[in-house]
Order: sequence, then C-alpha cells, then structure tokens
Amino acid sequence: MPLKLQFASLSFSASVDQQTGALSVFDIVEEIRTQNVPLHLQSLVISISLEKTNRSAFAGKVFIHILTPDGKQAVVGNGDMQVPAEQKRVKAVFRFGGFPIMQFGDHRMVVSWLDEAGTKQGEAILDFEVIQVSQMTKTQMFDPSGKGQLPN
Repeated sequence: MPLKLQFASLSFSASVDQQTGALSVFDIVEEIRTQNVPLHLQSLVISISLEKTNRSAFAGKVFIHILTPDGKQAVVGNGDMQVPAEQKRVKAVFRFGGFPIMQFGDHRMVVSWLDEAGTKQGEAILDFEVIQVSQMTKTQMFDPSGKGQLPN
C-alpha cells in the first residue's frame, strides 16, 4: 500500500499551517449530546495524515461514506488525490458545513483512498455516537451530580 494512515480525527474544527505544515485539531467529536434530531452541525471536520511507503507518485481518489444507526450508507464526499514523488506526507482536512444528523445512535465515517485502477489502498474509520439527553437546568450544567454544589 503506497499510503499508510498516520492519524485521523473527527472534530468541529481543524487547520493546517501553510508555512510549517502543522495540523491542529480542535474539539474532537466522540459523542454528540442533543435533545432532538434532526439537527445540523454547523461544522464537521475530518482530518487525516498519510505517509507514503514508497518514492513514487500516487494518483487516485478519496471517498467519504457515513454509516448510520439504521444500517444505511451514503457517500458524503469524494475527489481526486495526487501526491508527487518528492512529497513524503499528506495532510488533508475535509470540511462539512451544515452537516445533517438524522438519528440517535452509533454513526461511522469512513475515509477510503483508492489507486488509479480503483483498488482500495486504505481507510480511516471514525466512530461517534449521538446521545439523547433531557433538557438540563443551569445547576445540572455546572453540577452533573445534581446536588446543587459545585466541586472544589
């Protein structure tokens, strides 16, 4: 496999510094707590870092799928991927604005990369859960025990 996964995350924000190439990820998503669905996330970001395992150029495609709790699957993004021979690492940030969440339960995002022949070369699997919560009072927001006292 010419590209090996080094890092993958699902978050609400991320950036790549254009001068240093440093990838910064903010607010990693493992679960989303909400009272109701459907909801639209203002921003959802997939960040990946890949390393080439050989010195040749890589050309192929990227596909992003979501698998929802009801067992359905949908493509939510795709595009071409080109990595020049002289480049050793690839950092990619995929941004989704107004991303819809339609159900409570376990969700899975899968980022797959394929070579020019269409052969799958690798994937990143990112799981998150959407949990239903009842309306919280201000006291419960600051004091999860519900005892009305803030911890020291």
